Amino acid sequence: MCSYFAKFLVSSLVVAAVDARGLVLGKRSHAAITRVVTDSVAGASWFEYEKHQLTQDALEGLRARSPEPKVADLIAFDTAPTLEPGECRTFPGDSSWPLESEWSELNDLLGGSLIRTVPIAAPCYKDWDVYNKEQCDIVSDRFSDPYLHESDPTSTMWPIWQGRSCLPTDDPNGTCTLGGYPVYAVNVTNVAQIQIALNFARNKNLRFVIKNTGHCFLGKSNGAGALSVWTHNLRDIEFLPDYQSSGGGYRGAAFKVGAGVTVLEVYEAANRHGVSALGGICESVGYAGGYLAGGGHTPLSGLYGMAADQALAFEVVTADGRFVTASKSSHPDLYWALQGGGGSTYGVVTSVIVHSVTSTFTFETSPRVSNETFFAGIRAYLEYFVPFTDAGTYSYFRIRFINGTYSFSMNPFFAPDHTLDSFTRLTKPLFDRWEDLGISITPNTTFYDAFLPAYNDNWSIGTPGDGSVVGGMNSLPGNRLFPRANFVVPARFNATWDAVAQHMTGGHRIVGYHMAAQNRLGVDNGVSSAWRTVVGFLITGADIPPGATAAQLSEAGKDINNMLAPWRDVAPVGEGGGAYLNEANVLEPDWQASFYGEQYPELLKIKRKWDPNDVFYVTTGVGSEKWELRTQGQGLPTQNGRLCRL
Repeated sequence: MCSYFAKFLVSSLVVAAVDARGLVLGKRSHAAITRVVTDSVAGASWFEYEKHQLTQDALEGLRARSPEPKVADLIAFDTAPTLEPGECRTFPGDSSWPLESEWSELNDLLGGSLIRTVPIAAPCYKDWDVYNKEQCDIVSDRFSDPYLHESDPTSTMWPIWQGRSCLPTDDPNGTCTLGGYPVYAVNVTNVAQIQIALNFARNKNLRFVIKNTGHCFLGKSNGAGALSVWTHNLRDIEFLPDYQSSGGGYRGAAFKVGAGVTVLEVYEAANRHGVSALGGICESVGYAGGYLAGGGHTPLSGLYGMAADQALAFEVVTADGRFVTASKSSHPDLYWALQGGGGSTYGVVTSVIVHSVTSTFTFETSPRVSNETFFAGIRAYLEYFVPFTDAGTYSYFRIRFINGTYSFSMNPFFAPDHTLDSFTRLTKPLFDRWEDLGISITPNTTFYDAFLPAYNDNWSIGTPGDGSVVGGMNSLPGNRLFPRANFVVPARFNATWDAVAQHMTGGHRIVGYHMAAQNRLGVDNGVSSAWRTVVGFLITGADIPPGATAAQLSEAGKDINNMLAPWRDVAPVGEGGGAYLNEANVLEPDWQASFYGEQYPELLKIKRKWDPNDVFYVTTGVGSEKWELRTQGQGLPTQNGRLCRL
């Protein structure tokens, strides 16, 4: 058995120094959808929604029954136009844009699940038929709430990537346009609808977009002129107490998780069955999508590695419209890429099977804690990254400079599989160092018997570390992964500290983690090689002024690259450094090496095999260097523009 269950220790240390929905076009019969009687080769049955598929037989039956044979051609498998350099995906207003009759046919084939996009803030504008001040007030009040955006078929959590073309306002005479929102979305309730939508988009040369929750920091769920599939309602989850992977290799407890399930729902299911599962710290993030596909760091990484390392099998719709299983024994190359090689790049995942398996403190500058002492305290903490990560612990901390005062807060210092005594022994040397510096701490340590209550007390919405506020446009993020060598080789540590101190001296904020994604199982997959040596993960952001112009956005892009340059210099890709692709700088130079590490050449090879026509495109995704977004001087590469071949 390999069901993970550990004791979880959390300590608090405090030191002083509504939805605006799209319009459903209609409800019709599922004309091209068949319930198949075979089953998955993954070692666990398909969910009921996965048994409803578009098959070749169903397509031929449609062709035979339809009075107009071209209807079947709209959703045929394997066909796709080939674009030459300079040619673009079809865009609204183009002569090749699908006719209204074709959209109507698509809706019929989908069983009435096609939604014409209405921006979530459209109720604030009189030029939209849905104008409603009361509804506008609800959207305005909740715009920073992730669950508002999750419940909408096309809204995403960072409007800067949508192009800021329709924001909540108290001026009803303003202008609201679709911008980077897809033109249509499909409310997916079965696999066949994904296949039908994907085939239609591919055959009509449309941009194709996938949205679950819309959390992506780089706007990968946006796309002007696109047809989108909204997978958020694929919410099934099943505990498999004695799962045996196809082809062998694993037997034990596992979960089969639907595409729409959130991190919190996985944690709650694991807790009900007395096991733990690896997920992120934000409860509303979708589990089986971009989080897992991007590698997925987790509070349990120090014990079990990345979330992607736990994946045993994927059910996925590929670029040709086929529904396949990807595992070690079935399409192993696709399985390898789906484990960390980036989201929305190789297919639409409908479910995944995964293995099943805290302390906070703050201090700030004050009359008793000078800037010099504060910096010495931070340096001392960095010196303990290696022993802390060797012990399997994980932290989440912030360094800020506000109104002339530096502050440091940690919520939490997470110590899975530790006792109170072992935690005290581990942290005593650092606490003694701080005492010697005149930094007094008051530990507030809590012992938990299971992961979920530890998570709820430290990261659930409303707690200090939840990070749940979305909808803002005031920062452009970037990050760096710092390898172990930066903390054990004296010269490299000194250079690393100088780069961090320079960042702090410049008044820039830092959100960071000490963590090491231990690959104890020896998993070989698409997770960036940089994650295998990391012990420090630091995030920052360049400020964006309210109502920023294109020129100001462009300046913010330059700022974030300049801010990250010293970090890149001390943690270059050739020496174990890199960046986490899910929380990255959209303008990261040499992003292929920074985000994907040594895996990039193989990932690109797999991309070319499974998606030769680039049906799946996302910014900084594998293979995206062949494309450009013509965003017409918006200052940053938003998703509000044509997608064209280079």
